[in-house]
Amino acid sequence: MPWTLLIRLLSGVLFWRVAGARRRAAAGQAAGRAAGRAAGRAATSPAMRRRIRDARETASLLSRLVVVSGFGLATALCLAGGTSSVVLSPRWLGVVLLVLGAGFAVLTFREARLARAIVRTRRLRRRDQQLRSEV
Repeated sequence: MPWTLLIRLLSGVLFWRVAGARRRAAAGQAAGRAAGRAAGRAATSPAMRRRIRDARETASLLSRLVVVSGFGLATALCLAGGTSSVVLSPRWLGVVLLVLGAGFAVLTFREARLARAIVRTRRLRRRDQQLRSEV
């Protein structure tokens, strides 16, 4: 049971990473093609760019938080399964699960740091906008 959950989690994360990369690449190409059209000109207004950036940042932050929670769950499952497997069943399986749990812990930490960086950048930008509006 834990193996199927773990495989599903990893395949889901891999799928969303690949789909996100393809979507970003396609959006870059579409933005290049639409530069001369009216829709492209409407998207160049500062207010529209700000709204699009805010929506993109929110989606990015939410996806990072979902990945963090998934990696955290995988870490907990692997560490719990590895600890009990070391004591009760073949030790090699327990060691493999503990190593996987440590790897997931590193990935969880990395994704959490990236999510914090997004929040920090967002706060700094809002503070900067507030200071500029006061002047």
